[in-house]
Amino acid sequence: MKDKKEKQYAGIWFDTTKAILITSDTADGKHEFVIGQRVKAEHNHSGGNEHTINNAKHSENQKYFKSVTPLLLPFDEILIFGPGEAQEQLLHYLKEDKQFQNKKITLASAAQMTDNQMVAKVQDFFAGH
Repeated sequence: MKDKKEKQYAGIWFDTTKAILITSDTADGKHEFVIGQRVKAEHNHSGGNEHTINNAKHSENQKYFKSVTPLLLPFDEILIFGPGEAQEQLLHYLKEDKQFQNKKITLASAAQMTDNQMVAKVQDFFAGH
């Protein structure tokens, strides 16, 4: 008989400048969430016409999404939260990736938060799981 793999949960604060991964630390048997990796977005579009700047922004966003994607792969359920529309863009990006088709991904809006507030939000979201 196979052992059922315990589900892995993660939250990610995501905006246009940074991504902060909050993961479950199950080493002691409890689901304590902790700040994991941090990823900074690179923005260096300078000069040029509007079309050139928009293309540069799109290219940078794709690189940013690609840098975050591998961090999320080990998790079965993911909460993406943050201000603005960046988290929606990340969700659409992940939905186009076949590796994420069987993962449960939830979006939530959130204003700026401290690290402790981020951890508490993820902890509360996954409390009943």
